[in-house]
Formats: sequence, structure tokens, C-alpha cells
Amino acid sequence: MTSTLTRDRVHQPGGWRSRLALSPDLVDFANRGFRTDRPETRAVLERAAAAFLDGYNRGLDTPYGQPTTLDGIAAELRGFAAEGSAMSAVLLDRLSPRRHGRFAAQLRGHPRHDYLLHVGAGWALAKLDAVSVGALGRLGRLGSENGLLRWLAYDGYGFFKVFFVKDPTLAGWRRHRKPCDPTCAIRYQGLGRCLWFRDCGDPAALAERITGLPASHRGDVWSGIGLAATYANGVPPEDHARLLRLAGNHRPALAQGAAFAAEARRADGTAGPAVDAAARILTGVSADTAAEWTWQARHGLDRAGATPADYGEWRARVQRLAARHVAG
Repeated sequence: MTSTLTRDRVHQPGGWRSRLALSPDLVDFANRGFRTDRPETRAVLERAAAAFLDGYNRGLDTPYGQPTTLDGIAAELRGFAAEGSAMSAVLLDRLSPRRHGRFAAQLRGHPRHDYLLHVGAGWALAKLDAVSVGALGRLGRLGSENGLLRWLAYDGYGFFKVFFVKDPTLAGWRRHRKPCDPTCAIRYQGLGRCLWFRDCGDPAALAERITGLPASHRGDVWSGIGLAATYANGVPPEDHARLLRLAGNHRPALAQGAAFAAEARRADGTAGPAVDAAARILTGVSADTAAEWTWQARHGLDRAGATPADYGEWRARVQRLAARHVAG
């Protein structure tokens, strides 16, 4: 099957901004070396990727201080487009340090997509190769006041670095050349989300790949897979059931990722039957209940000075709630 991407689906910015535009060719699974033998899943995931590019390119043309318009984009794809718009907003903010209100405008204009906007900011940091705790501190000056969600930028950073890596074996992620910093676990969560795209949602391929990753981060990767399997989805219920079986002792981590996705979908109003079906399999409860877990677990952590350790505790609390329903 050939790619489902077409250029007319993706906005093309004008003027000098066209130099920063992203082409649909960048997310064609065949061009990326991703799995292409699951055509129905590939079509869903490439459509999500195209929406991201559309949002990114629209963001390049968005007037300063205004949120990027998502009109004309299907409701279930607007989160991906918002993620892309955040990437271009942060890039332009970093390129124009004296006039950096673009990311803040996205947060004000699209509050229902705050999860995805912070992830998109991480794509920009990865593009600039500016990952550090200090870089996330600068996001605060760009307009993010959410002390907990802003650490999702490291998820976006990890996703970017895996999506565009040339080595299909992911050798750089299979071993640690130096000790992990406090954000390492979040980047491995982003890796897990990206593997959903690279392996086109194939449960067996995902489980096999995870066995080659550092044992200390396998739960983080399963968490990212659970998030993508619920938010991006693209697979039948039997594949979600296989994921749950293959996750083994990491089922609570898989469920935690699914709960994050359930909340992101609930927040943007797109938690439909497919999201609920995925959540019920991966978390053992409805999507609405799983989404509520994320709020129960945030108590006392969601403050301006939240640290990566607070973000990790948030995930751990959700996993403890999930363990009552999915532990093998």
C-alpha cells in the first residue's frame, strides 16, 4: 500500500517562513523506514502525522500573539495539529527572543489541548537540541505556568529523537553512555509513544523491541506505548488485549499511559467509543474513570515549582491506582 499522505492536506506557509516548513515526505512511513505492512493502522497514524505537520506549518503563518486556527481539521486530529503548532511557536519564540509570546498564545487559545501543546514544545527543544532542566525553565518565560505538565516537553523531545533517528536498531537508546538525568524516564516515555508509529502498532514487535532496552526504563516505554495506543490508536481491540498480555509486570505502566491519553481525549472532547474501548482493555476501567485517576494523582504535585521527581510521582500514583485493576 502506498502512503496516504497528500500535500493538499498540509498547509504551506508563504514568504521566508516557507524555509522552516515541514514536508509530508518527512512522515511518510516508507521514507522513514517504519513498518508499512499493516495498511489500516498505517493510514490512521500517517493521518495523525499529517495533522501534526499541518498544525506546525499553520503556526508558521500565525500572526504574532494569536493562537493558530485549527478550523477545518477533524476534531479527533486537532490535538496532533495543536502539538505541531506548539513546535513552530516555540521555534519562532526562540528565534525571536525579544518577542516571545507565540507559545503563550497557543496555551491561551487552545486550553483543551494543554497536554499536547507541552509535548509539542519538546519537539522544538529537540530540533534545537536544547534539552536541559534550564531549557524547560525558559518555557516558563515563554508562557507556560503549568509546573507539572511542562515536563511533558521531555516526552516530546524523546519522540522527536526516535522519530527522526536514522539507526533502526535504536542503538543509542539501548545503552546508557552516561548516568541518567532526572528527565531521562520522561524521554523514554516519549520513545514508547514513537515506537507505536515506528512499529505500526504491532504488539509483538513492540514487546520484542522493548526487551532490548535498559531494564530500568522498560516501564517508561510501556507507559508511552499505552498513551499512543489509546490516543492515536489505529488498531482493533484484539491488539489492545495482546498488548496487555505482553506487558506482563509492566501492565500498570501501560495502563498509566492509557489513563493520560484518556484524560487528554476527555479534555479536548474527543473521548469517543474507540477511546473508551481501548481504555477498558488497557486500564480495566472506563476512559472517564481512568481520566479521573490522573486528577486524583495530581493532588499536591501540580504547582509552579514542580520538578521531574514530581512528574515521576504523578505517574507512580496513577500506576498504583491502575495496579488494582490490571496487575497480572
